[in-house]
Amino acid sequence: MGYVRLIVRNLRGRPARTTLTVLGLAVAVSAVMLLTGISWGFERSFLAIYQSRGIDLIVVRAGISDQLSSNLDQNLEQVIREIPGVASVAPSLMDAVSFEEANLVSVLANGWEPGGLLIDGLRLLDGRPLDASDDRQVLLGRVLALNLDKAVGDAVDIAGESFRVVGIYESESLFESGGLVMPLPELQRMMGREGQVTGFVIVADGAADPRALGVEVERQVPGVAAIPARDYVKGNLQLRLARAMASATTIVALVLGSIGLLNTMAMAVTERTGEIGLLRALGWRRSRIILLLMGEAGGLGVLGVIGGTLLAISGARALVLSPTSRGFIEPNLSPMILGIGVALGIGLTLLGGLYPAIRAARLEPTEALRHD
Repeated sequence: MGYVRLIVRNLRGRPARTTLTVLGLAVAVSAVMLLTGISWGFERSFLAIYQSRGIDLIVVRAGISDQLSSNLDQNLEQVIREIPGVASVAPSLMDAVSFEEANLVSVLANGWEPGGLLIDGLRLLDGRPLDASDDRQVLLGRVLALNLDKAVGDAVDIAGESFRVVGIYESESLFESGGLVMPLPELQRMMGREGQVTGFVIVADGAADPRALGVEVERQVPGVAAIPARDYVKGNLQLRLARAMASATTIVALVLGSIGLLNTMAMAVTERTGEIGLLRALGWRRSRIILLLMGEAGGLGVLGVIGGTLLAISGARALVLSPTSRGFIEPNLSPMILGIGVALGIGLTLLGGLYPAIRAARLEPTEALRHD
């Protein structure tokens, strides 16, 4: 208990420095949690698009890094359907549209076949499903309808054309819930890509191995890549960029936070050299000096982790509610993410306090007492 009282006294004795150090650590820890959570949330939401429908393979043009840049002949659907092991196949055309009046950019627009595999994976909340004969009719995702303040029967301007909302849907994926769906021919017409799609999705029958089936699809349909759903999501260019940016920013934040703590502890040792010398003269062993200073570093770390966790939760809430990010960003602040942030925060805090603690413990009592 004496250690705890001494640690608390030392931290409270320098309130400005303690507050600034804790704030720096809190920002670093919240960056770890929030950026990692956003990256994991992106991946989880993308994967849900395929897992919720039981999709095994995604077929795109070989060599492309982004499905939006893929371009395939829609007639390949029949070729793929006849390959042994293929239980179901559906074409898909994807594009990104903007709604500047609502500050929404890069909204996902899907062109699917009414009654097909992809559109059947949506839960209709209001209105009716799309029909093959629909002209300028559209389904809005629940999140997009909320952001645009649109309901069934309303008109919505998409890329300069007026469409009527015939239904509101919800999906397992936040990206789809934040997007829209129209009949495939309508999106092909709008994009000037009649007879073209960006890819196909395949459901393998129960007896087929998806990877072996992918190899067979690539053999029979030259120029395409048939990729297992999980591998496709992990290799997605946007997700790779998000992970890289999250990792880089996390490293920078943690390094800066650790340097701030190192500076604080080094200054504390310099200012308290005489006190440390007195403790050594009174019989304190080096290990007790190290334990005391590491306890102070740990105390700063605990306060920083608590503050960082609160900042991360508040930041995640703000992102979910923000009109510009709602429907596109869903931070995944799972217990694992929070645990990673806590472990890194406490670990790097103790690491940052180790050198000043060892340096203080090596001071000889006579040398330390002469310092004052």
